[in-house]
Amino acid sequence: MTGVVLPFPVLPGKNEADIRRITNRFMADPEAYVESRRRAGVTLERAYWQQTPMGDIVVAYLEMTLPVAEVLAAPARSDLDIDRFFVEAVRDIHGVDLTQPMPGPPPEVVGQWADPAVTTRGRGMAFSAPMVPGAEDRGRAWAAQTFASAGMTASRRALGQNAEVVTLVPTPQGPVIGVYLEGDDPFEANRRFAASAEPFDVAFKEELKQLFPPFIDFGQPVPGVTEIFDSQPLLAGR
Repeated sequence: MTGVVLPFPVLPGKNEADIRRITNRFMADPEAYVESRRRAGVTLERAYWQQTPMGDIVVAYLEMTLPVAEVLAAPARSDLDIDRFFVEAVRDIHGVDLTQPMPGPPPEVVGQWADPAVTTRGRGMAFSAPMVPGAEDRGRAWAAQTFASAGMTASRRALGQNAEVVTLVPTPQGPVIGVYLEGDDPFEANRRFAASAEPFDVAFKEELKQLFPPFIDFGQPVPGVTEIFDSQPLLAGR
């Protein structure tokens, strides 16, 4: 599984219809969508609408066979109508111009865990949060050790998860973290993690306090996340 989590802030003034416009087009034209993602090397795509005090965000989770920069650039080079629509809609809704190279360093997967005993896909959930500027190296080192530990596997299995991916996204406003959870019910898993008093989970949450601003409390479930797209049914026949 090569996955990346990409948060796309929604421009002020956009409403729910705008936020769902892209996914509605995908679902209305599945054959064109499948061809678009085949060309781009995307094998799974899921999207989530996150409502935050700082504004709405669409958080995309992608699994792919190509580097993320090539995947994001592919629609701008395409002759497919659905890709031309996608490029224009991303510019209109998110203010992101996919015809231009990605500014700054690319997104970096800093934590990835998957249960080797699970061979089927679960339901997904993704969210994002700003990171404390300057905490990137500490976060990388902690995630590398923690996500490879036996404690991580025991914790996530107890929560009913089968996968977790954490991506560091550099932005002009500072580092942003995107998180993807997958399992039987990742929304319930997140609620259980927030309430957990298991030593591994408590230590995990204590470290998060050092990496995120004080107004982000992982002792509470992440609010305001709604699934808006899952490509699995559309791509199942590929």
